Amino acid sequence: MNKRAFSRALRLGLGSAIVELKNSENKTEYREIVQRYCLRDISYDWQAEGSKGYYLFQAISFYSEIDYFEISMIEKYLSRCENRLFYQLTEILSHLARNGSSLSKETLNKKYNYFASKKSQIINATVDEGFQWNLVATSLLSIDGLAAFKRYVTDLGKLLEESPKNKHVLYYYDWLITEAECMFGKKRTSIFLEKMYKNSAAVKALVDTLRADDQLSNQQQESFEHKQITIEKILQAANEAAIKEFEHYGAVTRLRQVFMKNASDEDILKLACAVLCEENDSAKGFLLRLFLHKPFPLGPAPLIECALSNNKVLSENAIALLEEFKDKRIHNLAIELLTTRGLNSFALGLLKKNYKKTDDDVIYRFVKKLTKVPQHVQRDIADIYCSHRSLVAYPTLLHVYQRGECSHCRERVLKAMIHCGVLPHCILEECLYDSYEGTRILAKRLIKGRVKC
Repeated sequence: MNKRAFSRALRLGLGSAIVELKNSENKTEYREIVQRYCLRDISYDWQAEGSKGYYLFQAISFYSEIDYFEISMIEKYLSRCENRLFYQLTEILSHLARNGSSLSKETLNKKYNYFASKKSQIINATVDEGFQWNLVATSLLSIDGLAAFKRYVTDLGKLLEESPKNKHVLYYYDWLITEAECMFGKKRTSIFLEKMYKNSAAVKALVDTLRADDQLSNQQQESFEHKQITIEKILQAANEAAIKEFEHYGAVTRLRQVFMKNASDEDILKLACAVLCEENDSAKGFLLRLFLHKPFPLGPAPLIECALSNNKVLSENAIALLEEFKDKRIHNLAIELLTTRGLNSFALGLLKKNYKKTDDDVIYRFVKKLTKVPQHVQRDIADIYCSHRSLVAYPTLLHVYQRGECSHCRERVLKAMIHCGVLPHCILEECLYDSYEGTRILAKRLIKGRVKC
């Protein structure tokens, strides 16, 4: 593997990069690449795939001079980092600390103390210190156990006692509780928290604030759900979202939840008719989203017309609804859109239920041109070949596996290879070192013979 190929594989989180480091007799030639990616966020969608911290920890573990990486990471970590990079660095340093590095453990505690000592937290689009503090506290749970849990909830309570304006730090509290319950068990965590509640004024302030917020939130949600949501209100919200360039689409979503919960079949039919009569194409596109995961009651014909629109919002949302229909016309539409607009049309998803054996060549012709395979293409390819078997799908699946941007979606591509019976052993072995935990677990189970390949 040359340095360029190694760099791409490492950035994408492919197990082939780790295998290369494991087997290489000259690891030094890759050292600067590994360091560069340790100091740069390489996640694609960290909310779905997590950080690549453990993966990069694996990479640096093959080097004897760990401090070469550790010192540069610590320097970066102790400065102000954006959330995504902070997440990655926290994971790497946590693994180093658990493997005996006193320097990494000291750094995590230093960062924790920095956040705990602040009277107010910085929050902006890229830096949320409440989120970052929670990350450090969560990582210390696996190092210091319940002592770290006690320390964090006590410090949170003290911060709230000093100033109720700091309530935003509670946003991530449930994440910590979930982690604590996974590590120590629900019963043990609950008993420990109850004991602290009785013995600590700070913890009592924290828990009481959480309970009051939950009660208020439930009351507001209940009040909202009892409001009468009319079709006219939904149409108005969609038009406002279109005028304000998507900014307030969340209002449409909230209205949808309540309307669909209480709507009769007649109400839903009336809404569908009103959507098709909407003159603003962007607003119509937003309104079509109301029917996601719910069959469009007027059938595919009007949606096909919307899918051919030059308005991106309208076209993409119509296509998303058409994915739920099996119809010859939809197959023809998919081929037409792919031919005229390419993969960015999102038309590939129309083949999930309308695939034909003759589509293999068409799909590969478009996919092979991509040097970077976007997430939506990964997802659609995986869904097509997890639903339909094809022995000639291997070139397409291999290309998407090797070039796909999202490691979370790569797991499903692996499953598609299994479904089609085209998974080679060399790919399976490198998946043991993939950056996505689900892929590593699946590969391990396959190799042990617990899942039929």
